[in-house]
Order: sequence, then C-alpha cells, then structure tokens
Amino acid sequence: MKFFMRSLLILFALYALVFAIGDAYLAKLGAPPAGALVFVIVLVGVQYLIAPWLIEHILDIHWEEYGAQLPAPNRAFVEQLCSQRGLKVPRIGIINSGTPNAFSFGRVRSDARVVVTSGLLDVLTPEEANAVLAHEIGHIEHWDFVVMTIAGLVPVLLYQLYVFTRDVKNVRAIAYSAYLCYWVSQYIVLLLNRTREYFADHYAAEATGMPDALSSALIKIAYGMVKADGAYREAKEFKYKEKSELRREERMAGTLAVMGISNLRSGASLALAGASPSEAVAIMRWDLVNPWARVYEMSSTHPLTALRVRAMNAEAENMHQTIHYPLPQDRRTEWGNFFFEFLIWILPWICAALLLFRITARRWLTGFGFDVPTGAEPAILIIGAASWLLRIWYRYHGDFQAETVGRLLEDVEVSQMRPRAVRLSGKIVGRGLPGAFWSPDLVLQDSTGIIFMLYRQSIPFARFLFAITDADECIGQQVEIEGWFRRGLRPYVEMSRLSAEGGQVHRAYSRWVQYAGAGIALVIGVLWLLA
Repeated sequence: MKFFMRSLLILFALYALVFAIGDAYLAKLGAPPAGALVFVIVLVGVQYLIAPWLIEHILDIHWEEYGAQLPAPNRAFVEQLCSQRGLKVPRIGIINSGTPNAFSFGRVRSDARVVVTSGLLDVLTPEEANAVLAHEIGHIEHWDFVVMTIAGLVPVLLYQLYVFTRDVKNVRAIAYSAYLCYWVSQYIVLLLNRTREYFADHYAAEATGMPDALSSALIKIAYGMVKADGAYREAKEFKYKEKSELRREERMAGTLAVMGISNLRSGASLALAGASPSEAVAIMRWDLVNPWARVYEMSSTHPLTALRVRAMNAEAENMHQTIHYPLPQDRRTEWGNFFFEFLIWILPWICAALLLFRITARRWLTGFGFDVPTGAEPAILIIGAASWLLRIWYRYHGDFQAETVGRLLEDVEVSQMRPRAVRLSGKIVGRGLPGAFWSPDLVLQDSTGIIFMLYRQSIPFARFLFAITDADECIGQQVEIEGWFRRGLRPYVEMSRLSAEGGQVHRAYSRWVQYAGAGIALVIGVLWLLA
C-alpha cells in the first residue's frame, strides 16, 4: 500500500497540471463556483477510472498470467480466502525487487489487483506473507479505493470553493473559511486512511487467525529487521525473470544478484529470516517514546508500526493466543530537546507563511478595515533565513562513524531533525520504489538488516538523472555509504556519498544547495532592510 500511495503522488502531479490549466480556463471564462465544483468532480472521476491503467504501465509488474509465480501456499490461501468471502480472486502481480512490500489497487472489487515484491516473498515466512495478502484483500473487500477517492475529493472541493469565491466581496468570509477547512480536511483524510489501515489489519488477523504473523511481517517491512540466516531459496523459483535480467545482475567474481540472491550457480540464494522479539521491542520503543513519532504520524497515510502491533496484540489476546511481540513496558515520552528542535524545524516555515501572508493579504485586510503596518517584511525574511541556516546545520552536522543497520535501529533519540552521521557497508538490493525506473532512492542490506537510502538533491532534475543513468548499476553491488541516519515513520539514511564497486562515487549536494539558498535569502533581507 505504501508504494501504491507513492505511485499515486506521481499521478496526482499529472492531475494537478490538468487541474491548474482547467481552473485557469474556467476563471478566464468567468465560470460560477458551481461549475468549478462540477469540473473537479469530473476530473477526479476520470483520474479514478484511469489510475489503475496508469499504475500498471508505470510500474514494472510481472503478472501471474504471463509467468510470474506466487508461491503455491500463498496462492492457495488467496483462493480459499476469496472463496470464503465471496470475492473474485484478484489479479496477482510481482515486482522484481529486493525491497519488501505489497500494495493493492483497482476501481471495484471485480477488477482489483494485488502486487507483492519478490523481496517480500524472500523475507517473510508463508504465514507472514499470507497475513500481508489478507491485509491487501481487506482493502479490496472494504471498498477502500472508493472510500478514499470520495474522501480525497473533499479537500479539492474546498480549495476550489476558496479559489472561485475569494474575490467576491460578499462571500470572502466563506472563501477564507473554506481555505481553512481545506487544510484541516487534509489531515482528516489522512486520519481516515490510517483508520482504514487498522481495519485491514483487523481483517488480516481474522482471516489468518494469526495476528502475530502480521505483526512480524510489519516489523520486517517497516524496520528492515531481517537476518542472513536460515533456509535457502532456490533461484529457479524466480521463473518470471528473464535471462537477460539475470545476466545484468551478475557482478564481479562469481554471481551476485538482486533481492539478496547470491551464488546462483550453486542453485542457492540468500534467504532473510525472522526478527528476534527482544530486538523488535527495542526498535519499537522509538514509536512509543519519541515525541517526533506522533508529529510525523499526523501527515502519514499509515499508523505507527508499534501502534499497529499493539492492535494485533489485542487481537491475539482476544483469541487467547501468546503474544510474541510484547511492547516495551517503559513508554514514558523522552522529550529531550524536542521543543528546541521543533522550534528550529517550524520557524522558517512560519516566517515564510507570515511573509507571504503580509504581501498577498494586505489588500484583503485593508478592505476589512484592518491597519497593516509596513516595514516588517525585511525583518521577517532575515529571521526566517537565519533560522533556516540553523536548521540546516542542525540536520547535517557530525562526523561519519562506522555503524550497522541493527545498531542504528535501536536509537530512540534520533529523528528527522536529530540525525546520526554514519558510514554503512552492504549490498544494494533494489530501488526505493520497486519497479519504478525513475526512483533514485535505494535499499541497502548488511548482515544485520535492510534500510532505505534516500538520495536527496536540491538541484533540479538531479534525482531523475541519477535514477535513469546510475541507480540501476548500483543494484547488486557492494557499496559504502556515508550519510545521516534519520527516523520518520520509518528509519532511513539520507545519502551524502555512495562509493560503489569499480571506484564509482556518487555524491548528494542537497545541504550545500540549501545553505546557498538560505544565504541568498539572508543577504536579500539585509539589503532590503538597509534600502
């Protein structure tokens, strides 16, 4: 579902272009607010109808009818569950990527599709994979495609109402109320999405009768808690892979392949086995005690993993089953420097919003009889630029120290604002967005786990150029990465430097571009003040 939501971001970007052009045309024609609202409803309806077709064509999905093979136990489970629930068996697709995840999409139940990555099938046990599949089928049975489309329509309608009434004298109060409701409604839609995720989790627990299987799967997927021990998977199971793909995945002495496959010539591949409950408890403490966790959750489509595990523990108790992933007993919030970090995180945004508001809303406020003082804009810009510089330094300071994924995951103090400068060595097992050629982000695996690597660049098109030129060559290679370990809703490392086999080095310049932008804003503010 996470990858599905990320794919939708791309679709919404295209949708936004059409929306902006259509709105400009309607405004030029002087269309009434009712016409503008109808335009939005029609446009969202068209987007809803064509989205599944677009997703199929922008992601590299191998469908079962064309040779991809879901393991027999999982296929039998899906067929049995759908038979019991009176559902048509969804079309099953597999993305050839070592990044473990799954998602579902469609218009109605009868044309629903479920997609899993080959990395997920490697990492999870059959029971855990069944729990994930049941979760996705839960989305299908609950009509979540329709529910979330209707819910997502509300913020757009409110925004449209604001745009087409803000210049009408007698209804300006309504227009700006609609704009305020637009912002609030976006968080309500996200809350609804998180509620639907809990609903699908509950469905999976009932369908499998094994709530802990879903807990274990969520821990492996969200935290990369996998181990390089246990049984081996035969390479011949990946029948959907073309020979040319296998040849491309070979690297240096011997054969190295994507998705953790190694030593193909001996017919064995690296399997990723289960996470220790004690380690899982240590890692989940971050979700429970770090105050940033709830801040990040507010803007997320998915609940915090620890909270989902807590819900599964309650399901297990109701079924009189043993809880294998008990949550930490000590859940006291560790505030630390949270308030200072929150201040330097939000202050540049406050200054930017205040500056924009003063510039754009002066005429509106004057029309309501408010006296708007002048001369404060340069000071606001200076404060905003200075706080931006402090924010950049705070988020990117530190000397790079050698670490492992397993040790990093136990750090409960780290956040997106408070990073750790780290050096990791391991193998790139896939792209951050499986099956997407435009994804520059990568996934690294070392002997202790798997972690998402964010390739952030503030230079226009730099991320896309890396994605289409160099990212694919990194897959399957042993690399050393320097960057900043952070935690949002999931752990990740923002890359600073990637050193690959053969001496190739890739660098990210995001912080330096940000420094330059903040410095320019500061200079402009000072010159503006002195003018």
